[in-house]
Amino acid sequence: MKLGIDVRPLAYGITGNSRYLAEVLRIIIPKSKGNRFYFFSNKPIHPVFKDLLEFESVVPVIESKPWPGPLYLNWILPKRLKALSIDTFWGTLQMLPFRKLDIPSFVNYHDLNFVSAPETMAKWNYYQHKFLSPRTIKNADRIFCLSKNTKNEISAFDPKATDKCLVVYPGVIRRKFKKEKNFFPKPFFLTIGTLEPRKNIKLLTEAFSDFKQQNPKDKHSLVILGRKGWGEEGDKLYAELTRPEAKDKGIYFFENPNDDLLGQGIEECEVFFFPSHHEGFGLPLLEAMIEDKRCVASQIPVFEEILSPCDRYVPSSSRKGWADAFAEAAKFKTKTRKPPFPEKEWSWVRTAKQIEEVIFP
Repeated sequence: MKLGIDVRPLAYGITGNSRYLAEVLRIIIPKSKGNRFYFFSNKPIHPVFKDLLEFESVVPVIESKPWPGPLYLNWILPKRLKALSIDTFWGTLQMLPFRKLDIPSFVNYHDLNFVSAPETMAKWNYYQHKFLSPRTIKNADRIFCLSKNTKNEISAFDPKATDKCLVVYPGVIRRKFKKEKNFFPKPFFLTIGTLEPRKNIKLLTEAFSDFKQQNPKDKHSLVILGRKGWGEEGDKLYAELTRPEAKDKGIYFFENPNDDLLGQGIEECEVFFFPSHHEGFGLPLLEAMIEDKRCVASQIPVFEEILSPCDRYVPSSSRKGWADAFAEAAKFKTKTRKPPFPEKEWSWVRTAKQIEEVIFP
């Protein structure tokens, strides 16, 4: 079989989308005999995923010109699929071409933000999803939903699509990483995310400042591992976090962290904070939990599928709630998880098997 895959998530370094796709491919490709995997993208694959290009069964189909995403998806990509006689297509960015393909087509769905949280989206992205998502949901043969919450949102939006939806949770593995001695200020709380409205990091920094003012003797810092995004967070907050004065307030921003830095940050933090207004899943929570970290996260439905009683929920828009959570976390008598994280229930092997059984029946 010739399987075509939209690998555009792999062009942007490590994100939730790209990690999900890469981990599944690393399991499926080596054991798949007689199949060819065609990697379609309008941009080059990021070096962090170069190992995927080394498999003999992988055929990169990378455009020499960086076509805009919608134009590439709806005009260039269908032509490439037809020219290469692709048998099956797997869309990994919540979108399929507007015109239904004449081959079996599957799609990943992380969330339905354009319906449930439009205010957290850039306008161009909102209109793209509002226009293409109804067609994608209709045209897909199967929809891989990252959570039960995502499946419920799709079912409410288009009840006819319910039977096509399959919940395929992501997995998690312990990171292997190199540590840099005395890199992070200790002790510290950690959050991970792109600087954009949906991630709510601006409010978290404001709440942390409130906490420090109320507890001037506290020695905790707040470490943010992420990248520049869009909106006020991508501009104003980014500018604030990259000024030297931010560190004077105990806030440290490390831009575009690699796997080593992410792994070390999670391992060494006291408590992991995740303040998103909305998420399709929340993979960083799993990565913190497998390292035995207690978590403080937004009180949203999808996180209730992940966390356990030893963790704490905060209404995402409550500045006081987050400040109080910092104060509480600073005094946690036990910072390890009880009961321990059930690793076997969150395996990438399980994730890959579910997808493989659909794509290669």
